[in-house]
Amino acid sequence: MLAKLQCWTRANPLMVLALAATAGILSVELGGLQCDGPGLMGAAALLLVAAFCWRRAWLLLPGCALVFAFIHATRTDETFRHPLRTVLLGADKPLPATIHGSLLPDFDTTTDGRDHALCKAWKIEIPAAGVVIKQEATLLVRLPKGVRFPGAGVFEISGGVYLPRASSNPGAFDAQEYALRNGRVARLDAEGLQRIHGKGEPLWCMFLEAAESCRRRISEQLTKDLEDDPETAAVIRAMALGVSAEADDEIEDAFRNSGTLHVFAVSGLHVGLLGVIALALMRQLGLRRGVSLWVTVGLVFVYAFITGWRPSSARAALMVAVFMGAPLADRESSLQNSLGLAALLLLGSDTHQLFMPGFQLSFGVLWLSVIGSAPMVQRLLPLTELDPFLPPQLANWRQRASSQARRWLVATLSVSTAAWLGSLPFILGHFQSVTPVAVIANCVLVPLSFLCLGATCLSLCASALHLSGAQIIFNNLNWALAKAMVASAAWFAGLPGANFHFQPNSAMANAPAIWRVLELPHGAAANHLRLADRHWLFDVGDETSFRRVLRPYLRSSGINAVTGVFLSHNDADHVGGIEAVITEFDQPRLFCSTQEPGAQDSSLTTLRRLSDATNGSILRRLRVDERFALSDDPHFKAEARLLYPSQQVQNARGDDRAMVVMLHLGPWRVLWMSDAGWNAEKTLSTSAADIRCDLLIRSQHEQDREVSAEFLLKATPRVIVCGSDAREPEVMLPESLIQHAKAQNIPLLDTWRHGSIELRMSADELHILPAKNQPQVVLKTRE
Repeated sequence: MLAKLQCWTRANPLMVLALAATAGILSVELGGLQCDGPGLMGAAALLLVAAFCWRRAWLLLPGCALVFAFIHATRTDETFRHPLRTVLLGADKPLPATIHGSLLPDFDTTTDGRDHALCKAWKIEIPAAGVVIKQEATLLVRLPKGVRFPGAGVFEISGGVYLPRASSNPGAFDAQEYALRNGRVARLDAEGLQRIHGKGEPLWCMFLEAAESCRRRISEQLTKDLEDDPETAAVIRAMALGVSAEADDEIEDAFRNSGTLHVFAVSGLHVGLLGVIALALMRQLGLRRGVSLWVTVGLVFVYAFITGWRPSSARAALMVAVFMGAPLADRESSLQNSLGLAALLLLGSDTHQLFMPGFQLSFGVLWLSVIGSAPMVQRLLPLTELDPFLPPQLANWRQRASSQARRWLVATLSVSTAAWLGSLPFILGHFQSVTPVAVIANCVLVPLSFLCLGATCLSLCASALHLSGAQIIFNNLNWALAKAMVASAAWFAGLPGANFHFQPNSAMANAPAIWRVLELPHGAAANHLRLADRHWLFDVGDETSFRRVLRPYLRSSGINAVTGVFLSHNDADHVGGIEAVITEFDQPRLFCSTQEPGAQDSSLTTLRRLSDATNGSILRRLRVDERFALSDDPHFKAEARLLYPSQQVQNARGDDRAMVVMLHLGPWRVLWMSDAGWNAEKTLSTSAADIRCDLLIRSQHEQDREVSAEFLLKATPRVIVCGSDAREPEVMLPESLIQHAKAQNIPLLDTWRHGSIELRMSADELHILPAKNQPQVVLKTRE
């Protein structure tokens, strides 16, 4: 084994150095290596000099590790430990600032129709904090309404500077960390823009604008004559050019759930396939090998350019160029060495790429595929050969065709299996997802992707030659292939056991009940109750919240099916995502009050639409005082009882008929209020209902800015948990609630300040765990 390892290291020295560089970066990231920059570089220089002077090649490994550790420490100082970030961490709202810097266009941000730009700032003045920062920083700038990107130059920009809000919901995308990993320290909402002079970075600005313009023109050509089917046209743009924002979410989900998302969006696969197509074309034209390789390298960089020079395509272009560069230098190509060199070049330019899923999948999957597929092919090779007793020259065409087909199938299955096994640790680590169907799905979708890319190339060639008829034929062929890919992805994703989610670290080992209050913006709400293997949702947020927060949270928790959903009232911010929940989480049972949907609710509202489409058959309407068992565990009984609204509540406003539920979870009483406001509180405080609770969970009625003191005194909550958003007055915490909590010494937690909140309930203790750095609250059962 040791001899094989030594042989491998001698054959792949660049890959060994890339692994050493990775170790150096991780040592700084995890805090295992703490040293100042000059110290790191001095130690690295000593090791490298010793390696060359005394010819000790093994000293190159720690030397390389220390070099990349220094680069990563420097890069981290420029982003995570930037002085601007330190100032903004203590601010709960944007701070007025004046910034001097150069602008570059940013075409990836597509929100609210406002143009965005990247500002490379060298002077940042924040009067409110009394600081002037002269350390360089990159900021994402949202330009004023109606202002287009003004072109390259140096500007004075005034506006509010802030950090993207860090996600506190498990499994959700963290915009703040993503921005920092991309070198963007903060964001700026620009209010004023004044050009100081016109220098800046004109060449790089022209490059980015030309790339975007080229991509738009090619997008128009590829979808010519496909205007009647914008959905499929969006799929073609996504697969060929990386324009995935326009594609339907359900189509993207089908590719994701079949383990073939790399086929849907521009990735290293597309760049590699383009290289194969280009080499085949060069061979047919009779060009020499060296010329063919140079042309192919040029084409993959042009492709990366027209796709907007995105990290995935630029990274893949570099990998292809490095691999094909060996023959041009009269060297034998080694895929592992080429991968190592490409990784060293990319990490040398930006060490934060190591922590991006795209980088990990590109290099990790390809490397493990190379290592794993060859042994599989070797073992299966006997299945592909002709009859050993039949001389090859006597085999007929059917026998030779059968042998070639078996060879193709064995090679494809081996590569697909090795790639799936190689991607498994990364997919599990980032998405807690397992897609066994990907092994077979890739055998179908990758060849279809190859044909689709070939049709794309032919369409563009026909367009360049002004052959409109041929262009339309190729576009329609591309349309048919795209439809086949979408149908195949949906079929594979729908197979039993095609995909599931797995979370090995479950907190259920020490808590029979766990309630999670998720942090959602703009007054939306979603709660999850876990009772052994049963999962209940109390509101689900709107469609956007479902996609960005609730679904990632459920998937990261290893939840593949939901038992039931309580829908508080017909408010899109609370129930707008229910149709997606029904589709993706095994048709859960739905519960609402007898007052839903309201008599005056529009036919376009969520609950009205559900009720009309199914004649109300999937909605179970609960009456006041009706009890419902949530678990059959005799040692930890759990049931829900509806307290409000009764038949007498006929208000048109949805918040005034929001459901109020008392949950008995073992010894704990949890009062779930949703958006129920003043009217509901007054009704409950004067009713005979027992509303005493240990825990009060509430959202904010949009029009009520007060809470009923009588209600709170009757409920006597020991802890209050609120969904809130301090950016919008309608859903901020009422001052009367804050004062009551202080007067009664009741812990008051809200999702804006404390993030998502987890409540772990056992037979004798209730642990309340805020996601953000706050001390946990522990309750004992009442005497």
